[in-house]
Amino acid sequence: MSDALIINDILNAAAERKATDVHLVAGNNPVIRVDGRLTTLVDQPVLTGDILMALAQSFLSKEYFDKLSVEKEIVAIYNWAGRSRYRAKVFYQKGFLAISLRLLSPFIRSPKDLGIPAAILQLLNKDRGIIIITGPFASGRTSTAVSLVETLNQNKGLHIQTLENPVEYLFSNNQSVIEQRNIGLDVNNFVDGLKNMLDEDIDAVFVDSMHEKGAEEVILELAESGKLIIFVMDADTVISALDRFINNISTNRRDWGRETLADVLLGVMAQRLIPRVGGGLTMASEVLISNSAVRSSIKSDKLSQLGSIMQTSREEGMSSLDKSLLELIRIGEISLSDGKNHAVDPQSLR
Repeated sequence: MSDALIINDILNAAAERKATDVHLVAGNNPVIRVDGRLTTLVDQPVLTGDILMALAQSFLSKEYFDKLSVEKEIVAIYNWAGRSRYRAKVFYQKGFLAISLRLLSPFIRSPKDLGIPAAILQLLNKDRGIIIITGPFASGRTSTAVSLVETLNQNKGLHIQTLENPVEYLFSNNQSVIEQRNIGLDVNNFVDGLKNMLDEDIDAVFVDSMHEKGAEEVILELAESGKLIIFVMDADTVISALDRFINNISTNRRDWGRETLADVLLGVMAQRLIPRVGGGLTMASEVLISNSAVRSSIKSDKLSQLGSIMQTSREEGMSSLDKSLLELIRIGEISLSDGKNHAVDPQSLR
């Protein structure tokens, strides 16, 4: 069987089982993730380095393939046979190529479909400030952020610019004008892209997760200048996201960073995707909405207080992760065991 047929068989099997992820490693059978759980495709052949090399060469441009040879890891978009789009991470392990594919939805889902809390949606009525969407890998954080951007696109006449690596979802101008910039193709890096926005006629900014020194400082400057920013971060919780944001600011500007973040922060949502009873996934979320107590905690460098603020401010739309999980358990959306697996305090939840 040819390399192309082997790959097609694997992706057909993944599509039939509605897998969200496909992991291809030399010397192993393909592995897929369905409803948050990994499954080995034992009926598929063991993969070889040649098969994975052929797959990488089939969708990576020469420029990207050459970059892979130097950097040993790259992220790109893989359009499979006109049927599906994947976010592909191509990297080396044990001297052989490995490929992880994450399925991208062909359309941008609505906030209602995703279960985005109303308190987060209400923040889109603001003209300036920062909304942070966070969560672990595969938590659906990018889908949430993109849904928020599309909500702005459908309801407000704004000039929106994005910085993404890579561009995963494609927007079509509706009420707004949207320009999507791919890091490495349209702009050298996140920091340059952010700085370019400071003096431009831009109303709203979407920034995908990034790891560049100095970026958080420019984001604060953008928010101060009157722009609305939706920012995706790599962090497990609301508190860890804010802690990471502040600690990424240079030491000599950190006091300024805390003061400014407290003034411009609108809210933070940390999310998880939990297996739904009966199949599929559902969202659990931890929500922080900025108020005077939140601002005071950030300015005084007492982020640990935010946990109790979220627990006691439900009327403002705030929620701890465990409260969100508890509600999903009560309505039969998720099982107790899955809720405990994702809880901050499993014993208290039980």
